[in-house]
Amino acid sequence: METLKNFLKQLVKPAAAIGAAFLIGGLLLLLAGYDVGLSFKALWDATFSSLRNFTVSVNRSSPLIFTGLAVAIAFRGSVFNIGAEGQLLVGAIGATLTGLAFGSLPGPVLIPLMILMGALSGAAWAFIPGFLKARYGVSEVITTIMFNYIGLQLVGYLVRGPIRDVGQAEPQSFPIAQQGWLPNLIPGTRLHLGYFLGILIAVGLFFLLFKTYAGYEVRAVGLNQDASRTAGISVEKTMVGTMLLSGALAGIGGAIEVGNLHYLIEGISPGHGFTGIAVSVLAGNNPIGIIFTSFLFGSLSSGAMTMQRTAGVSASFVQVFQGIMIIGIAMATVKHTKKHKQLKHKEVE
Repeated sequence: METLKNFLKQLVKPAAAIGAAFLIGGLLLLLAGYDVGLSFKALWDATFSSLRNFTVSVNRSSPLIFTGLAVAIAFRGSVFNIGAEGQLLVGAIGATLTGLAFGSLPGPVLIPLMILMGALSGAAWAFIPGFLKARYGVSEVITTIMFNYIGLQLVGYLVRGPIRDVGQAEPQSFPIAQQGWLPNLIPGTRLHLGYFLGILIAVGLFFLLFKTYAGYEVRAVGLNQDASRTAGISVEKTMVGTMLLSGALAGIGGAIEVGNLHYLIEGISPGHGFTGIAVSVLAGNNPIGIIFTSFLFGSLSSGAMTMQRTAGVSASFVQVFQGIMIIGIAMATVKHTKKHKQLKHKEVE
């Protein structure tokens, strides 16, 4: 019961931020001369007007739940992983190469193998920034951002060179073996298992963080490294391990995208790794909360074009909603931090 109460309390700030975002966004739409009701109806209809639209939103949420979880576990361990984008891209590379090289395997074997290779590739890409942070104190913010660009250029090199399908006008890889295509869960739709796999992993990650000693170590390092060392926790090993898990989660997101698209392309990620930061922050870095915030952002992504087509509102306006949500959470966090410091100061006095 106490755990449920704490979880419900954690929902207050995100809910308030979402409400404020739509309220302020509605005022901005009104001031700009748009039909607010029609605009919001378009956002709603883009997800909930039909089963097909709903499944599209779920699929769009799939990479976001993985990048959101990747960011959350890293932030919990005091590692600011800004490289989920690059880790997702490298995970997509690993899954693509696996799908091309092992096309003779049956689907029940090939699909898990692609996901595993995506996870290992993402973890490997996150290892170097994590090691540099733990061993030499190099800023992981800088190194992970740099690795994002390296991963992006690596994708470009592969789809324009070694694995390019020359039969296509746009640079892309050869299609992976059909056995590696993610099966449609509902006939007549393209709903795949990605988001539902993310839900299972999110629940598992929640129990790892809050119900195991390993999760306790991650949270302890995130709260106070000096106290963690005093308690006998290896801060450096925990940081590296956290980054490995973070990279693996983002890499799975990349593998899922390849299994859905069936090939690798430069635009396979329009910024899923960066959006994952917003998804995680809005959820308070809580894995269970990320299940909902990732779906929210996926729905907003689906509704962007519908809102532009129906109400004439620029699709980029959806980013205004996202930005207001993050600002609201940031303001609430700053206020909470100041209040905590004031209480702590009074206790000292």
